[in-house]
Amino acid sequence: MKQILEAIKTNKKKALLFGGIGLLILVLVIIGIILLVSLFRRYDYHEIENLMVRETKNYLRQNQTLSPTEDNPTATIEASTLISEKYLKDFSKLSRDSNCDGYVSVIYTNGYLRYEPNLTCANYSTLSLADQIISQEEIKEENAGLYSSNDYYTYRGENINNYVTFAGALWRIVKFNEEEMMLVLNNVASEYGQMIYDDRYNQTTNSNRGYNSFNVSRIEETLDGIYNDYFANYKNYLLVMNACIDQRSETDQINTGSTECRQTYETPISLLATYDYINASIDPYCRATSSGNCANYNYLSEADYSWWLLNGTDENNYEVYVVNTRGNITLSTASARNHLRVVITIPSQSLYKSGNGSVSSPYEIYQF
Repeated sequence: MKQILEAIKTNKKKALLFGGIGLLILVLVIIGIILLVSLFRRYDYHEIENLMVRETKNYLRQNQTLSPTEDNPTATIEASTLISEKYLKDFSKLSRDSNCDGYVSVIYTNGYLRYEPNLTCANYSTLSLADQIISQEEIKEENAGLYSSNDYYTYRGENINNYVTFAGALWRIVKFNEEEMMLVLNNVASEYGQMIYDDRYNQTTNSNRGYNSFNVSRIEETLDGIYNDYFANYKNYLLVMNACIDQRSETDQINTGSTECRQTYETPISLLATYDYINASIDPYCRATSSGNCANYNYLSEADYSWWLLNGTDENNYEVYVVNTRGNITLSTASARNHLRVVITIPSQSLYKSGNGSVSSPYEIYQF
């Protein structure tokens, strides 16, 4: 019996030994398979763009003198540099496509760095949001759609596909050129509540009706707070715009921006200039703020509450233009309370991700 028990113990030890060796072999085989898959894996184009951005960040951490600054706001890191410095594999090992090359533009914006990859292969080229829109939109001369005027592509009319998702909200594209794309909230931001434009003491009226100059207004301070609170994680994608803040007459029929843009104000967040609201309508009788026709054929005319425009009237110094719930442009005392429809600008060269601009499939960009 003793011999039998010893034999059982010996066999158990052998079984455990062989089992351990078998397990070790299995682990080594799995590791080998993973390494082989990693070694011979081929990435899709966006994965390669992501790799280019990731390794550009690593490269600049080790070469900080090459990073863009306020004085030198743009740097270009060639893919060939990343490859030669062993940050990135050769494109032939990353993609099944041939003749790939590229670079990453690094842009200093508002104290933050933005990364824009550009990849070109035999069967692919990086596509910006602006390029995607132009490739699928017919440039119109009548009816609703995308128009080309005053060095911008501008959306006009109603029932148009100019929706974008960004920073957790739904926006409409107002206009864009090669550098910047202006977005306005799809509807008023009810979570901000009703805000005054300005309530300072106005010696002209001997009351606290406020002033209608944006650059010295309470609403400019309010927007600055919204920028810091709501866009903290998106500041590298918000461009500083030249907001057109000058006053205009109710009878002024010049809608090129030359009136409002006589005075501009640099800001990353603003309200919609009056002429931009007028230009969003294709009603031929919408020429001045006093025209009720501006509510017609205008994708901006529908909103749940009255909302502030950017500009005041030049007939006095205390009234500001407002769009009411019927879509008409009216005047409101600066100290009154209306809602906000925030305006921002993002880079037109932002990398297109998905969507066709419809409300059910809004445009979306990649953010690195």
